[in-house]
Amino acid sequence: MTRGPWSATRIAGIDARAQTIYYLSTEAGAVQRQLYSIKFDGTAPRRITQTPGTHGIDMSPDTRFFIDRWSSSRQPRQVEMWATGPTGAQKLRTMEDNAAVTTWLQTHAYAPTELFTFTTSDSARIDASMIRPPDFDSTRSYPVILTIYGGPGSQAVYDRWGSSGWSQWLAQQGYIVVDVNNRGNNNYGAAFLKAAYRRVGYWEAHDFAAAARYVGRMRGADSTRIGIMGTSHGGYATLMAMETYPEVFKVGISNSPTTDFRLYDTIWSERYLGLLGENSSAAYDSSAVLARAGRIRGKLLLVHSMMDDNVHVQHTMQFLTALTNAGVDADLRIYPPGRHGAVYNMPSMMLMQQLYSDYLDRWLKGR
Repeated sequence: MTRGPWSATRIAGIDARAQTIYYLSTEAGAVQRQLYSIKFDGTAPRRITQTPGTHGIDMSPDTRFFIDRWSSSRQPRQVEMWATGPTGAQKLRTMEDNAAVTTWLQTHAYAPTELFTFTTSDSARIDASMIRPPDFDSTRSYPVILTIYGGPGSQAVYDRWGSSGWSQWLAQQGYIVVDVNNRGNNNYGAAFLKAAYRRVGYWEAHDFAAAARYVGRMRGADSTRIGIMGTSHGGYATLMAMETYPEVFKVGISNSPTTDFRLYDTIWSERYLGLLGENSSAAYDSSAVLARAGRIRGKLLLVHSMMDDNVHVQHTMQFLTALTNAGVDADLRIYPPGRHGAVYNMPSMMLMQQLYSDYLDRWLKGR
């Protein structure tokens, strides 16, 4: 029913009587979510929410009312109740304006999320975000850390309020914190998403390196001190980026990485790499990080749990063997309990974040 170079991401409600569908889409931009309506026959398209940002909609069964939970990079979350109305939506009340957050920000250090777009060497437009230190001074030189995931069908960067305490901590320690909507991510069209098909890892690494170079050229960023870190697919993409672009990344932290998709869940691996034995061996070979382990030049920390039932610890063990055979050293932290991501309680989470912070301070700051 809809047409255009954007994605309809969710149906919020259907009014059969008025033959109208309410849906969320990226028409205003892939980093936003706005509520729209359209008739069953594709006529009378209408944008309902108007404020830039990311809107989450809960609509009543009869579609007469909806609760809008929205925020933007500059506005803490707002919770509002609206009526759809025949001539246009009308706000009935603000249920939560988070005024306490605005007041808190007046007396506490906080660095807002900054959205930006860059173009890669092969002319792809990529959305990304950064969080600079609260006391950022463009005449100084700050290290850069990419905190990434990047897996097919995901999306990391939105126009919404940044509430990650970990990102704020890194920024307050003097890092420029960057994330990227790399190729293979969802909501940028079929070609953007399907770039990852049988080329898992290739475009992730390419776009992360492109983002690192782009930020590295900005005033205040140190292009010689760039790190990358992630968990699960983010841990895998960290290794792939460090192997493919060893000149870019000085430090990497890889938690629970998939190192060979032959050992991973078939429902995932076969979806993106094809069936083994059906001319897919090359796709599995090129996506594995084992053969190129010797290309890593930066400092590398590997983290895994012995009880990981998603990415088996065998992935990290075989990668360690590949590193050793190539004469490349790495730091290793194994947690006997814990599942995917290795964290298993609050003390383990605090300890791991302190480990990350100390590792970055040592190898990106030279402390």
